[in-house]
Amino acid sequence: MATRATYQFKTQWSGTHTVYIHHDGYPEGAAQYLTDGNSQAIHNVNAFIRNNERAQLTESHEAHGDTQFRYTIQELHILAEQRVNFTDEWSTIYNGCLNHFIHDYK
Repeated sequence: MATRATYQFKTQWSGTHTVYIHHDGYPEGAAQYLTDGNSQAIHNVNAFIRNNERAQLTESHEAHGDTQFRYTIQELHILAEQRVNFTDEWSTIYNGCLNHFIHDYK
């Protein structure tokens, strides 16, 4: 399903990198994308791209105006947001531990 999302990875050492995926951006799909083959949480952009062939580097969350979800990952923390009725407003749907997010939605 074409549920577009961006995944932004923030680290103290390498800065901020954002990735766009055109499909399955809802929380259950994101939980799959954020898990490697050993069911471990992915919390860096290199591992995310390596494990997801659909992933494309992009400028920022705002670079794609048609996304329905956006995820910001910083170390083992995730902020998950959903667009409100096709506006420029976003609603927080999850704000907490990345491992708990994966457990709750996978």
